[in-house]
Amino acid sequence: MAQQGNGSSGDQSSNLMWYSILVCGVILFVWWLKRDWITIPVNYFRYAELCVIHYGMITVAKVVDVISFHHWQLSQGESVVTLKQLFANASPKHEKFSDFVAMNRQMGLWMRFPCMFLLLVMGGICYFKHGNVRFRQIYNMKSLRQAEMQNWPQITPVVSLDLVKEDIDKGPWAMALTPLDFGKKHNILTKQQSLSQMVWAVDDKSAGRLFSMQLGRMWQGVDRLPIHGKALLVIFIACATKNRSEAKHFLAQIAASSASGKLDFTGIEEALNKYRNAKILKWVLKRHAYNNTVLATLLELARTDGVLASAEFLWLKPVDRRMWYMLNSVGRQTSVVEVSGVFSHWLAEKRMQRAVKTPMVKEAVSAYKLALADILYIDESELWQTKEH
Repeated sequence: MAQQGNGSSGDQSSNLMWYSILVCGVILFVWWLKRDWITIPVNYFRYAELCVIHYGMITVAKVVDVISFHHWQLSQGESVVTLKQLFANASPKHEKFSDFVAMNRQMGLWMRFPCMFLLLVMGGICYFKHGNVRFRQIYNMKSLRQAEMQNWPQITPVVSLDLVKEDIDKGPWAMALTPLDFGKKHNILTKQQSLSQMVWAVDDKSAGRLFSMQLGRMWQGVDRLPIHGKALLVIFIACATKNRSEAKHFLAQIAASSASGKLDFTGIEEALNKYRNAKILKWVLKRHAYNNTVLATLLELARTDGVLASAEFLWLKPVDRRMWYMLNSVGRQTSVVEVSGVFSHWLAEKRMQRAVKTPMVKEAVSAYKLALADILYIDESELWQTKEH
């Protein structure tokens, strides 16, 4: 592969050399055959440059004459006038190559200073206006969050927090419980001897009752939804009906207001009146019986218009943890255990394509038992065996 790469590089260098030879050959051929094709445009261009230089020299001389009270005597550009006459009187068809080169060399002596000035100006512009010059500010995680909050208002709820130093198992921002921690918290686990080892056993009735309670409130109309539920309903329907600008407006408004500790739901009620009879909502209500399952399917439909990540309504997590984790689980193969019941019921309603009021959580219990079967039981007195020595 390295040899092929070197060969390719050699071919490109060879091609460049041949192109240069070809261009030079064409220029010489044109000079020999039709030299006026070269001399006429070059002489006109040089003459115009000399006119500009001459005018500039006269202007500078006048300014210096006024400022210095006649103490300085600057050239009025006599040599420039002479060079102008040479270009003006040159015969395009009979001009010798040596004369053509000499005149342009002399012209270069005059043009080098304006060109140097222009190059310095352009270099300064490129240096100070270049994008890399902007990357001189040093940020830490806190200052970076503050700087990016205007671009990403969705992060506002956590900008003032230091979640790294907080206990991940406590508080409104705690991570989802593991299956084992969930069972211990709600006292639905017992230890049971199986062959030569202890395993965790699940109380099916208690687990089923617990998962049924996760379903939350049944659907009783848009007016009975909590205000954050109304906001999400408006946002999801707006996206699903190709009105994403309205959805983005409400998402940014609510997220930005979380910095003050009080969420701003201004305009939600008015927008709700616009969507309360939407066809898409009527279609969903025929297939789901609970608030959380209705919103979950609306989120699915909202994503048909593009990405709508649960991080865009991060403010929901400390407000309604169960609703947050249910919506966060939409699109996943499995859910976290804290919403396994409502997730199982939602899948059942989708499969049957009708609203089901009876909790369908049997599969959630079965899945929970399978998850616990993969967890090794270690008695507290035996924990020393798991430590590294």
